Amino acid sequence: MYSVNQSSLVSAYGQFFSAWPWDHYATLTFARQLSESTCLRHWDNFINSLGRLTHGRVAWVRADERRWSGLASSEIPLHYHALLKYQHVPATEGVAGLWKVRSGDAKVELYDPGGGAAWYIAKMFPYGDARYDMGGLEHFAPLRGEPQRTLLQ
Repeated sequence: MYSVNQSSLVSAYGQFFSAWPWDHYATLTFARQLSESTCLRHWDNFINSLGRLTHGRVAWVRADERRWSGLASSEIPLHYHALLKYQHVPATEGVAGLWKVRSGDAKVELYDPGGGAAWYIAKMFPYGDARYDMGGLEHFAPLRGEPQRTLLQ
């Protein structure tokens, strides 16, 4: 459960991320246990492949999620949740296929602005060991003017 401050942080990041008209929401897993650095190489290759597939720029926000085993839950290995934006939108199957051919399983769906994906991405941010990445946002205009930049500092 989040404290009031943590809830405020998740809400603020969710609002920030929802400022862009995302095209896809993806959950990306790995076929086997890999080091974090190898997982990041898979991500970089994936983003580069998306740029080649779409013949244009790609923007993303990625949250890395891992759940350690606990009393009532089993361990979930490292996987990624991502919001994706393109100059030329590819089919969800094509995006999933790029990940699957090299890395593991992928669930890619059209982004639903009312579906809560921006806040789901933000859910890990209050924790000190949270890992995330974002890029390419400067190439796409947000829906509601300039987002608050103070959130990223």
